[in-house]
Amino acid sequence: MSRTVAIVAASVVGTGAIVGLIMAGPSIGDSLAGASSSTSATGSGAGVVEFPVNENGETYGSANGASVPDLLAAPTDDGKLGYVRVNELELARNVAGSLESGIRVVDVYASDGETVIGQFTVTKDMPGPRSGNDDDE
Repeated sequence: MSRTVAIVAASVVGTGAIVGLIMAGPSIGDSLAGASSSTSATGSGAGVVEFPVNENGETYGSANGASVPDLLAAPTDDGKLGYVRVNELELARNVAGSLESGIRVVDVYASDGETVIGQFTVTKDMPGPRSGNDDDE
């Protein structure tokens, strides 16, 4: 009987260790991928949204409800995926509205917010990064 109890106890401990690793997996993956930490943001009526944070302290990712990171996922004009700085995007939309051409170009960065990987053309009638993210619908 005592041998059976020892085997059951070892199984329970081993299962607990595996569950712990599974739950810690996303955090371990983020640290291996270069994200130094994450930050949380809340939107009205939404739960907590966590974005990865680069070495410069900027959040990056896709908008989620009313939560928008500092660097918003966007394609370059030639199809690469990167991030545009939200404040640059909003400024470009405003400036495009006052230009005859109605367009403005912003840089697209890697997740570090420094490495320029291409450009993104902004038009005056393009929706803003926070447009359509109201949870009141």
